[in-house]
Amino acid sequence: MKANTFIFAALVVIGALVAQGCADSAPSGPSASLGSVTVTKYVAIGNSLTAGYQSNGLYQSAQMYSYPNLISQQLTAAGANLPAFQQPLWPDPGSPDPATGKASRFELINLTGPVVGPAGETVVAAAPPSAGTLLRPYDNLGIPGAVIGDFLDTTNFLTKAAARENGFFAAILRSSAFGNSILTQATALKPDLVTFWLGANDVLGYATSGGTSPAAPTDANTFTGYYSESIGYLHAALPKTKILAANIPDVDAIPFFTTIGPKIAAALQGVESVNHAVVGLFYEKHGEILASSYTNFTDPSTDPLITLKAGPYAALLGQPTGQWYHDLAAALGLPFAAVYANYQAGGIDTTQPFGLDPRNPFPDALVLDAGEQATAAAAITSFNATIASVAAANGGAVVDMNGFFNMIKTSGLVVDGETFTTAYIAGGLFSLDGVHPSSKGYGIVANEYIKTMNASFGMHVPLVNINSLPGIPTVQSLSKSAGAKNIPVISYGAWKSFDDLWR
Repeated sequence: MKANTFIFAALVVIGALVAQGCADSAPSGPSASLGSVTVTKYVAIGNSLTAGYQSNGLYQSAQMYSYPNLISQQLTAAGANLPAFQQPLWPDPGSPDPATGKASRFELINLTGPVVGPAGETVVAAAPPSAGTLLRPYDNLGIPGAVIGDFLDTTNFLTKAAARENGFFAAILRSSAFGNSILTQATALKPDLVTFWLGANDVLGYATSGGTSPAAPTDANTFTGYYSESIGYLHAALPKTKILAANIPDVDAIPFFTTIGPKIAAALQGVESVNHAVVGLFYEKHGEILASSYTNFTDPSTDPLITLKAGPYAALLGQPTGQWYHDLAAALGLPFAAVYANYQAGGIDTTQPFGLDPRNPFPDALVLDAGEQATAAAAITSFNATIASVAAANGGAVVDMNGFFNMIKTSGLVVDGETFTTAYIAGGLFSLDGVHPSSKGYGIVANEYIKTMNASFGMHVPLVNINSLPGIPTVQSLSKSAGAKNIPVISYGAWKSFDDLWR
């Protein structure tokens, strides 16, 4: 994947949070042990969340706090005789790291030469040093960009990497000698314990693109078929293995969708108080060019969600600008005139005040409108029902990440005196891309797995000490004064790696 440099600037100041929330602490009771369970091998299956992706990239100093690596450490503390947990680690700054503003571009290394994408470009992904030294599958099989259909897919890794323009498939699975699918590589390791967290990307790609690419979540029947086969085959191959399957959080519980809208709402109130001609934010619904709707963000049942990628454009409200179309053309590698001509033919007029006129509305790709929210919510409800029923049918346990993140959104979470919320940056739970957890966030996720593991399998694995994990990396531009934190404005082009996860 192509790495991009993040550009930071101050946008707004986030006030101190006072959420009290629910508390989480180390369990009391029996001493740490595995109970009657034997664990000599643990394998994690999933996507970027499992890989330890943070702030729009993979880099070693963050991957060390992936929830599977933390779970492995706690299993060892409980007496598990585990070998070193093997992850494909990308040396810092990795691919890329917005905390430092740096990014590195690594050509994908494999035995047959560079992977070439459909347009003739080289697909890039950092090749971890262990790729040539670990002569077996990785224990962490979290592949950024993986959807549920990828688990059983035996498509050649290089072909998949090229077709999806996502080199992580080839970089992590590496060789069919280890198995020709994620399933076969996982089962080849003969694990006693498996964590399985696939399915989020089957709706997140739709949601994070504002419902534009892909144009719909994975079909519910298709998801049920793939998920049933995935867990069914896994259980059949490993009938004595303990399986923990996590479900999918709601999109409105993550700051990627909940940060920019309130800032725009506050700005609109100020503008409308002095200019009564301004009626609200005009935004494109799916399939529109000219806007048919506007909002003042006063009705959550119909208000759109504005994505975090809209940050740079929120500052341009009311200006006669076509910056969005310039950035889109640059991201596509096409001349501005060629891209803008199609919008202009549809009635777009960038001489009108951006976002405040239906002829220059907030773009569809930055907005999840009410209909799209309903589509995403219906998909998540259906997917989670499938996850629950399939896990139960195969003797597995479900980690309720949906309920957990909704609880934090509503009440916050206090861990050893530190309060976590779903607020962007100030909440401490999410990294700078607003979707993937921070290091402490991954520790909190690991603890949810451990609590479910203990309750379901009679184990007594200790929880991760969240205070021992690093917070969100300090960026000077995020702290202009003591106690003040600012939202970084990330350029549209810098989201390329993030967007490619769901290509």
